[in-house]
Amino acid sequence: MIQNLNKFTFAAFGQILPESSPTRGFPETPEWKTDVSEYREDLVWAYRAENEPTFLDIERGMAVLAVSRPEEALEYFYLDKPVRINPGIRFAIIPRKDCAVRRALHESGAWTPLYTLDAGALRLNITNRIEVRDIYTLFYQEKENGFFFKGEAHDLLELVYVDKGALHNVVDGTDTVLTQGELMIYGPGLWHMQYADVNVEVSFITVSFQLEERASVGALEKIVNRRFGLDAEGTLLLRRMLEEREKNDDTSGDMILCLLKLLLLTLLRSVGGGEQRLRTPAALHSENRIVNSALSYISANVYQKLSVPLVAQSCAVSPSRLTALFQQRLSITPGEYIRRVKLEESKTLIRRGERNFSEVAALLNYSTAQQFSRQFKQKFGVSPSEYAKSVR
Repeated sequence: MIQNLNKFTFAAFGQILPESSPTRGFPETPEWKTDVSEYREDLVWAYRAENEPTFLDIERGMAVLAVSRPEEALEYFYLDKPVRINPGIRFAIIPRKDCAVRRALHESGAWTPLYTLDAGALRLNITNRIEVRDIYTLFYQEKENGFFFKGEAHDLLELVYVDKGALHNVVDGTDTVLTQGELMIYGPGLWHMQYADVNVEVSFITVSFQLEERASVGALEKIVNRRFGLDAEGTLLLRRMLEEREKNDDTSGDMILCLLKLLLLTLLRSVGGGEQRLRTPAALHSENRIVNSALSYISANVYQKLSVPLVAQSCAVSPSRLTALFQQRLSITPGEYIRRVKLEESKTLIRRGERNFSEVAALLNYSTAQQFSRQFKQKFGVSPSEYAKSVR
């Protein structure tokens, strides 16, 4: 970042010269030669004055003066005053477009060219490290006991924050339980599903969005697929996003984008405290991939006649291997998971009210309507007809 040029900030490199002086502090003895040199932003050299100091003053245009002591990083100053640079200091003149600089060199002194600088790669200005391009969804969701979402994958990032209860998030084959006050961001393209344990109510916020970042930042790598505990400041940012959504005036969209960016930057700053969940050894990653593949297959084929052997075959593993992995990762058997996905889908069909219960059972490939009704009541504590009355 560019600093203000004053006697305190520049003391390690030289001194600020008097602007009120007719000579602007430049030496006028015969051994000093003064000239005006042109500088272009497409060619920036770093130099070092070997034996004598160097005097510089901006003549035309705008420029940044980069300086450093040996073996230290460059510091940047806006060149708007005459300066004297000590011998041995590394320096460069970085113009904005083109500029002219007045300089004075001693006859026994010289500038030693060191190397060229890529001015475009220098962090001179305050620029966006990350930018939230679009927000597609911003929801506050209050779910019933035993909530279950069978899963999806998309090209967006998705933020989930649990406001109440506990939520299982199965992302790429790994189950992470978020409790009240915890947050997680799924990376783009990752298949994920969510559910709550039986008799557990859960409320949570979801935000799906696109993010752009400078290639050197690596923000996505640092914040996705981690579990974070959100502090009061972060929680307030989420609340303000929901308030702006309700306000919905001409500035609300921009406000929501800014608030989300501020939340993401807050997470980036605290990333050392985040818990990485999806970086696993190769063997564990392979197991996660099998579970993820099975979950995706079940979700995509919910209207087919599913069985554990059929799902295992789709994943190229044995039924016993698949069962063991499900119990290790999700604390549920594949058979129970299939039943739960089908029953959750049946609730969606019942809410639509387009089919009777026999048709729903047939569509989901239950052997009989009675089998469907029995499993529904075992799972949800009410019959399909009682459920239909409660949602209409």
